Amino acid sequence: MADEVYFEGDPATDSARRHMERVLKGEPSPRRWPLLLAALGGGGVWWMWRLARDAQARAATQPKDPGRQA
Repeated sequence: MADEVYFEGDPATDSARRHMERVLKGEPSPRRWPLLLAALGGGGVWWMWRLARDAQARAATQPKDPGRQA
């Protein structure tokens, strides 16, 4: 069995041919999920930072309860 596979055809099928060659050779395809997960993770961290900052700002501006002793 040959290690190299080449499908001859018209230019419209060239991308399919290259894809099948990569699959048969075992070359990994480019992964886009890590970039998406990194973007979502970064957005989540930024969102939690904003929530904490807003909570601290609200706590600093609220008057202390005179009836409670800490």
